[in-house]
Parts: sequence; structure tokens; C-alpha cells
Amino acid sequence: MIKPRRRWLALPAALVLALPVTACDSAGDQAPAANQPAATSAPPSAAAPAGGGLYFYPPVEGATLEYTLGGIVTGTNSVTVDSVTGRAGGQVVTVTEKGSGAAAEREFVTGADGGLTVDIGAFGASAAGLTVKGTGDDVAVPPVADLDAGRKGTGSTAVEVSGPGLEGEHKVTYTVTGTGTEPVTVPAGTTQAYAVTLDLDLGEGFAGVTEASGRFWLKPGFGLVKQEITIAGLTLTSELAKSSVPL
Repeated sequence: MIKPRRRWLALPAALVLALPVTACDSAGDQAPAANQPAATSAPPSAAAPAGGGLYFYPPVEGATLEYTLGGIVTGTNSVTVDSVTGRAGGQVVTVTEKGSGAAAEREFVTGADGGLTVDIGAFGASAAGLTVKGTGDDVAVPPVADLDAGRKGTGSTAVEVSGPGLEGEHKVTYTVTGTGTEPVTVPAGTTQAYAVTLDLDLGEGFAGVTEASGRFWLKPGFGLVKQEITIAGLTLTSELAKSSVPL
């Protein structure tokens, strides 16, 4: 594997790090039908049980959260839930994230079946003069019942990277897999959360990096508790440190 060089070290982190250190753009629309998780022999769940839907952040207006960042990026990321609105087929949670740079507003959509769609831009962060934004379809995470039945979310999307010598749009193919419920301990406490693995195929790659993976612990009805990203031998983490909504 090619060893990372300092001049492009921030790029892999900016591409796949779901630790929004500075502002990122987001589309906020649900993924079109062509980008929904591929069907399997397991029938999709019709509706998620109360509190059983997957969220990225709590669906509580006014909620505030703080995440501690670790690995090659350190610091904190603060999140405020601005609004929670319903629309056909889902619930939209709009938040403002604030890290070391300008604040960024994002939308996350939880479907009636409990599945989650996340703009690919949410898995990117701007750092060291770089900007990463989603230009393709949303990443579709199937509901817990479907993940437990072996269903995977798969699709292709794209990100646009801009920075010194790094401008351009890059295609990304993703696979989302569920690995079950397990206890997870973070500074905010210990809870049961559903673990989701995200594998990214970066196509032609970024500075020699063609693959990345992440693991996200999402508590149904609440949202992100912890995440770990691995790319080019580097580890990047985010752990819930404070929350105005009980974990």
C-alpha cells in the first residue's frame, strides 16, 4: 500500500470522514429509486416499530450534541437539531454542525420503514483548504429488519473535491452491511446500538487510495453514537461526549 504523504494526507480524511470538521454541502433529497438498496429474497419491512428507525441525529428539535474527534483529526464537533419535519415517505432531520470551520447545515431522511438516506457529502469534511461535497445520489441504509435479514444497501454516487491541485468529481461505489446490535461505550455513557459497516470503492482512487471503510454505531430512534473510519492505514474516530437528549 502506498504510504500517505503529508501533502495529500487530508484528502482521504476529507473524502470519507464522517467527522464534519468544517463546512460541507449536502443535497438533502432522498435517493432516487435506482439508488435504493438492492432487493434480496428477504422481504423489506413495511414499517419500523416505534423508536426503531435509523437516524443520524436525534429527531428532537432543539437537541444539542457534542462529539469528540480522535485519530489523525482531533477536536470536537457540535450539532444542533434545527427542525424535524415530516414529508411523504419519511421524516427529515435538519441540523447545523460546527467544527473547526464554518457551520454547515445538513439534512438526514429517515423513511417510514426505518431506513436512512444520507447525502454522500455527509461522509466528507473540508480540511486543510479542501472542500468536499456530494454531487451524486444519497447513500441508502436499509432498516434494521432488512439488515438483520441479510439485505445490503448498494449503489453508486459521486463527490466533488476542490483544493490546491485536487479539483474534480470522483465516482464512489458503496456497500452498507448490518452487523447486529452490540453494547458501545463512549464518553456520554454505555448503550446498545446497531453497528453498520460502510465499504467504499473509490474507483480510480485519490492519491493512490482506492478503498476505504467505516463502522457506525447508530442507536435506533436516537442516531450516531460512535464511528470509526479506516483508510490508508489511518484511523479516525468520533464518539458522543454530550447530548441534551438522553442516550
